[in-house]
Amino acid sequence: MPSFALSVETVFGDGCIAELGQRAKAKGYKHALIVTDPGIKAAGILDSIMASLDEQGVAHSVYDNVTPNPTVPEVDGGVAAMKDSGADFVIGVGGGSAIDAAKGVAITAAMGGETSKMYLFGAGTVPFPNQRKPLFAIPTTCGTGSEISPAAVITDPETHYKHLMLNCTPDVAILDPNLVAKMPAPITAATGMDALTHAIEAYVNPGNTPFTRMFATRAIQQISAHLRQAVNGPDRPGAIRHMLYAADIAGQSMSQGLGQVHGLSHVVSGRLGTAHGVANAILLSQVLEYHNEFLADQLLEIAPLMGINAHGMAAKQAAKEVVAQVRALRDEIKIPSKLSDPSVGMKESDVAQFVDDAQKSQGIFIAAPKAATAEDLAAIYKSAL
Repeated sequence: MPSFALSVETVFGDGCIAELGQRAKAKGYKHALIVTDPGIKAAGILDSIMASLDEQGVAHSVYDNVTPNPTVPEVDGGVAAMKDSGADFVIGVGGGSAIDAAKGVAITAAMGGETSKMYLFGAGTVPFPNQRKPLFAIPTTCGTGSEISPAAVITDPETHYKHLMLNCTPDVAILDPNLVAKMPAPITAATGMDALTHAIEAYVNPGNTPFTRMFATRAIQQISAHLRQAVNGPDRPGAIRHMLYAADIAGQSMSQGLGQVHGLSHVVSGRLGTAHGVANAILLSQVLEYHNEFLADQLLEIAPLMGINAHGMAAKQAAKEVVAQVRALRDEIKIPSKLSDPSVGMKESDVAQFVDDAQKSQGIFIAAPKAATAEDLAAIYKSAL
């Protein structure tokens, strides 16, 4: 039977980053490797993090060679930095890419393999690693849920496949709205749609449980109510605080699996370098529309969570309204509506390769919300062009 566990100690609140050093010291840690990206470092976001560590006498080194859609070589570089610095724990700071890279570093450094590729599900020789260095996760975006999820997504640049690395749930997640308040609007939009995708896919996933649906329900409500304000409203900081909470519980909701939106978008990101949230935002409406009749009863339940007055409405009509609402939200926050948009760059000639990639590398995702053939996947891609 499916089980559910809340295994991450989660700290939430304005200014809670000040507790980082105290919490690390209490656990006996001496030296942190901070894994992040150049933008986070340049923005000065690390200042309060390093100050908290300094106050408690916890040493720290920084590895900032992480890009969107982190790769095997980037993770391996972090492992080398950890060995060189003598760090005994890892802190991931940033969006999902930085936190996923930190997870990869924590696993590979503990397991002792020569490359992180060894520990990728579907590509490595040890698909279920059983050791990990202590890990803190500090998100600076509102969407990925990586701070509480048990997996990381790492790209193999040789194949362009995005693979999961499993068993890498952080020990502690620190959610400080002050670190997220200055997030650029385009990142807020993309990561917010990523969180909405997590919640909706988790809600309709065949493996859902009452617990995952509990989190998904609240996340859909919160995101639908606050994402527009978080992107371009007069009270962005207040809305972003709601979104940080919503993204975290959306992450909790996906413990029993996601679906075809993620499977297809991983291929887009792996091949084209597209931001994960942007690819999700484009594909979410298309997957829901393609399976509209199959999902009608569940989308009827989701409709009021998104602010749709579905009282007395037939399930099929409510399902169509949900798709329309997803598109309207995406358009209002200025995310491209098509994979063929120049900012994404997918062409119809790419479809066959992308479907092949999805079937070879995304089997854990493309089976939900219902089994899909190559023809089904191709039809969804073409509808998004």
